[in-house]
Amino acid sequence: MMRKAASMIVCLICFLVLLTGSVIVEKQGSNLDFSFDNKGQYTGFNSLPSRYTLEMAQHAGYYVISDSKVVANGGLWDDFIAASSQGKNSSLRVVAFYSENGNSPFFADLFYKDDYYYLFDSSADELSKKPFKHLLILEGRFGNPSKDSGVIVLANDSSLTFDMIISSMVSSNYEYIKSIPEYKLIMFR
Repeated sequence: MMRKAASMIVCLICFLVLLTGSVIVEKQGSNLDFSFDNKGQYTGFNSLPSRYTLEMAQHAGYYVISDSKVVANGGLWDDFIAASSQGKNSSLRVVAFYSENGNSPFFADLFYKDDYYYLFDSSADELSKKPFKHLLILEGRFGNPSKDSGVIVLANDSSLTFDMIISSMVSSNYEYIKSIPEYKLIMFR
């Protein structure tokens, strides 16, 4: 039963990745270093080259999706989900290239470590360690016209719903936004 649920989660996440654009996930065999400086800031992005290309990622053995097409190593996301579902420490680097953004890469490092998930995003000003208990794949309908959609988030409250997440993103009501339990968006699907 657990294996079937993990497989379903993996399939949903892969579909999400395909919908979100060009994505590269670091080869599972090369574990990321869960390291921090003396101020508690994640240091995993410090050694990245300033100009990073899709070809470099392919050559390095990363899982590559470009313009919604898988290019290499399609099972790495599945491996992360399976390992974390079994309580095994694991890590995954996501590098997103967006054509409309001039193919400038976006890096995100996702960890499952000692029963908690962590997400670090290279575009964030704050890279401190914030643990989350759950990785949630939430589905619903959104848009005009309304269509099947989804989000993948990290949260400590497993009762979060798709509607709560989407409403908090589009609401201008500060009190409502504050009422939603804390979460961190991994990606849309």
